[in-house]
Amino acid sequence: MTTIRGLLSGGVSTTFLTLCLTATPAWAKKPSIDSPATLQYRAAIEEIEGVEGAYGSGLPQTLLGLGTALQEQNAHAEAVEVFKRAMHVTRINEGLYNLDQVPILERLIESYIADENWEDANDRHSYLFWLHRRNFGQSDTRLLPIIEKLSNWHLNLYTLNLSDGMHEHLITAHSLFKLAVNIIDSNSGNDDLRLVKSLRGLTVTNYFLRRYQAENARKLNESARSGKAPSAQQKAQLEQYNFNSYASGKAAISRIVHVLNKHPDAEPSASSKAKVVLGDWYLLFDKWKSAQQTYHSAYSDLVEENASPETIEALFGHPVALPDMPLMVSKVKEPDSKTPYVMVSFDVTALGKAKNVDIIEAMPNTSARLKSRVRRSLKTAKFRPRFVDGEAVMPYGVTHRYLFPVEGKKNSKKDPEKGSDEKPDSASAA
Repeated sequence: MTTIRGLLSGGVSTTFLTLCLTATPAWAKKPSIDSPATLQYRAAIEEIEGVEGAYGSGLPQTLLGLGTALQEQNAHAEAVEVFKRAMHVTRINEGLYNLDQVPILERLIESYIADENWEDANDRHSYLFWLHRRNFGQSDTRLLPIIEKLSNWHLNLYTLNLSDGMHEHLITAHSLFKLAVNIIDSNSGNDDLRLVKSLRGLTVTNYFLRRYQAENARKLNESARSGKAPSAQQKAQLEQYNFNSYASGKAAISRIVHVLNKHPDAEPSASSKAKVVLGDWYLLFDKWKSAQQTYHSAYSDLVEENASPETIEALFGHPVALPDMPLMVSKVKEPDSKTPYVMVSFDVTALGKAKNVDIIEAMPNTSARLKSRVRRSLKTAKFRPRFVDGEAVMPYGVTHRYLFPVEGKKNSKKDPEKGSDEKPDSASAA
């Protein structure tokens, strides 16, 4: 049995934490129970201040240690103030643009995320990017790690629906993945293996851009109510991205196939696996003939490369819900006994469509709404069909359990840096 957690549950309710300055410095406050580490760091800070003053050169690292110790006690509000002070002292001693701030900034972001303060976390991510560009310029390869971090941040903010102005996060993620590709191209040529990760990111953003207007009317309405609806220029940009998304995604995947085929350090069969993804892309856009030809070619390549039976089985031995993209997949946590679900069986035809849908069981069993949502979902779902000897075969029985996490929990800790526990695929999206 395969378990899929769908995006049928809608938006995620979050609570934004407003941090206020008080007369007593927050770094001097103690959690309810101080750990030995925090006690040692507080004593060290007092000693440094007594010798070197409020801006002593030894303070930033000691404050960083104290903030980290507070994080381990889940005292994130206090940790935020400690990290802010560490940054302030560092900038006074080393200058506004020094990179010694980076470890402190990264810890500060962690605490903002832990307290679900997405807006401040987003601002600090942007500042982190600005700081790197200020030091390295516009096209230095040293920007690539921070671009990857920031692009994934914006992509996950979009998919988890954790902030207003969702269109901005999608466009920003798309632009950052393109920037990474351009930097690698200009510095290292067209066949650099680092291109693969950014091109995969472009594939994912093109997929979301294609679906955006059809599936995000609710998000647009929420953005309008909050005063962050797309401007006329942004709407035109979204429409253009939407129009180009199929061709842009196809070009990105085709280039991945090329890079992996040319690069000597690519993993065995990596190019053939990427060709399977290209077949998936054709199928997602209802180009079955092209999908069938591409799948057949990939299957033949795997056989010629002496790929292991396990590799071929994983790709073609059973139907795979689409899209099946690395940046969109994460581990599904085991549900508890109260998690609503619908268990359903169906056949997947050689065209990748679900037929003969049968509801096996549901919890709660009386929930006609959940059952109806699964049936509607499966009407438009796309699956990579099962292949035998390089050819798609007719109906193959599948059993899925679709999970419906309870919505609107204020304390739900969804971390955009780690991605969603849900697998956003067309088989489970409403």
